[in-house]
Amino acid sequence: MSQSAWVNGRFLSYEDAQLDSAGWPNGTGLFETIKTVNGQPWALSRHMRRALNSARRNDQAFPNEDLIRSAVAETIAANPHPIGRLRLLFGVDGSFRVTHQEYVELDALAHLGICHLDSQIPIPVEKRYPYTQNLEMLAQAKNAGFDDYIIVNSDGFISETAIANLVFQVKGEWITPPLSDGVLPGVMRALLVEKNDVTVRQIRANQLDEVEGGFVVSSLKIAQPIGQIGDRILVNSQESEQMRSSFAATALATSVG
Repeated sequence: MSQSAWVNGRFLSYEDAQLDSAGWPNGTGLFETIKTVNGQPWALSRHMRRALNSARRNDQAFPNEDLIRSAVAETIAANPHPIGRLRLLFGVDGSFRVTHQEYVELDALAHLGICHLDSQIPIPVEKRYPYTQNLEMLAQAKNAGFDDYIIVNSDGFISETAIANLVFQVKGEWITPPLSDGVLPGVMRALLVEKNDVTVRQIRANQLDEVEGGFVVSSLKIAQPIGQIGDRILVNSQESEQMRSSFAATALATSVG
């Protein structure tokens, strides 16, 4: 069955909706990516709130909540998947698109390289397309034999990966870098800070040798265990597995709303 996208109140093919095969449109705008399980979007209200705040900061038109929820329900029904990647796309031109594609869960441990930025970059306070720079960095990491990069900002502090947030265990404490070090305010990251005792603290690049365990965190991955940083292998301990289960329970608890 061919995929269709919800575009300003009607369903169109990806070609007619001017979307590429991954569901990215031309032009610029805000976007949110949301995991769905059995047709239920996880943390939808939090994602809508983040997008609305971004739209207000930029004086960008934004659909009302009833329309967004209706479009989401219709799109999931038209493109059903047991586990899906729902994407809301709010164009600066006033367009609103919704796509729902299959998402395959990741079972493997993450193997992360390290990428040092040699210049200051703007702090990513919102999710915007085109997402070219992030996807190019991800492709570079994969070409180098990694799943993603740990990004070190120009001040020597850990920020995030090309497409996700990070949580590390250092000296028994679970920590995540602060937004001020170039971290996108991820929805899942915020939940873990609020509900799972993850501490926000700066992490210098030279502290990576002290990392005992960790997770790549996003709304899709939830918490993918890190198995290797560069050449150093991390032990996926029982404590890490317990923390992962706790993170998954937190994600599940947000599935309504």
